[in-house]
Amino acid sequence: MKILLINFEYPPLGGGGGVATAQIAKELAARHEVHVFTTAFHELPSEEILHGVHIHRIQVWGRKELPTATVVSLITFAPAALWNGIALMRQYKFDIIHAQFVIPSGLPAALLAMIFRVPFVLTFVGGDVYDPSKAISPHRITILRALIRWIASRADARTAISHDTKTRTIELHGVQEDITVVPIGLVHRTQTNTSKIDSGMPEDSFLCVSIGRLVPRKGYDILLQAWKNIPNAHLVIMGDGPLKAELTNMITSFGLADRVLLTGHVTEEQKQKYLSCADLYVSAAQHEGFGIVFLEAMDAGLPIVAANDGGQRDFLHHGEHALLVAPYDHRAITRAIDELMSDSGLRDRMGKKNKADVQQYYIENTAKQFEDILIDTKSAYERHH
Repeated sequence: MKILLINFEYPPLGGGGGVATAQIAKELAARHEVHVFTTAFHELPSEEILHGVHIHRIQVWGRKELPTATVVSLITFAPAALWNGIALMRQYKFDIIHAQFVIPSGLPAALLAMIFRVPFVLTFVGGDVYDPSKAISPHRITILRALIRWIASRADARTAISHDTKTRTIELHGVQEDITVVPIGLVHRTQTNTSKIDSGMPEDSFLCVSIGRLVPRKGYDILLQAWKNIPNAHLVIMGDGPLKAELTNMITSFGLADRVLLTGHVTEEQKQKYLSCADLYVSAAQHEGFGIVFLEAMDAGLPIVAANDGGQRDFLHHGEHALLVAPYDHRAITRAIDELMSDSGLRDRMGKKNKADVQQYYIENTAKQFEDILIDTKSAYERHH
């Protein structure tokens, strides 16, 4: 089967949504011909084949940084993908199109499917339907809500990465068609044995780690507020983004420079080193559509502190895998971390539970669910057309 995946972000661009697309694409490429249509950036090649996946990058206006898109780059992706996609469809004659993110990827996918009369599968990822940190979140804009309903109605099958994303798509946007929840998958990594000293931390420190783009939704300002009241713990924040300078200033003004490290962008190897020697994973994100970083923490056997709102509630249960607290509440984060710091037995139980339960989310299992939906959708389309 020839599959065209459309996502405006694909590694090294963007965050977890692009990473998820890359992992799915790699798994599907073992049995199908897979092409990815995504955004170009600086010196990245316009076309290349990685892990058996054919990657096509198209020029858009306004993309300034690897971690984050701009409004202009989102708006211009749709017409650029449609225009370039017509030539790509004619050249490769794809059997099916799969769009990740209804906005902006879903619009060119829907139009290409109509023009070339092929089935179209749509995946809702989270920020494409709801982002509480943005004034221009799709759920706040009438024309985008209408557009989302139309795109969803054109899809032959719809999936969401979590029950939270599915519920918000239905309740906030009025999508009436069936949506199947298919979780994001994790590529299992063999853990390295790294000491805290090798990672630049005191060996006797209590080390907390967090992974994410430095954007408002991730709530790092809230996390730093909490850290003022956690004097006996170190914090490593892995990620880059537009708030780096602001967060650096906060760290200095709060007197946290000796206990909080902003690493900037990290390689997969560096990330695994920090995870392997950490004692706890912490997130202050206001909302996550799913939160693949939580799966990475679970795979490392770490207990977790996170918000009780978002897609992570599908697999993080309070008291079993994590301590879940109210969003925006730095005092609640402080209390949860204090509780875990003082209770090694609870940390150990959570860590073992996480390491066992994360295995059902390994990519080979979740990608098979996506593959079955693509195959079934193609077969159903052919029976009715």
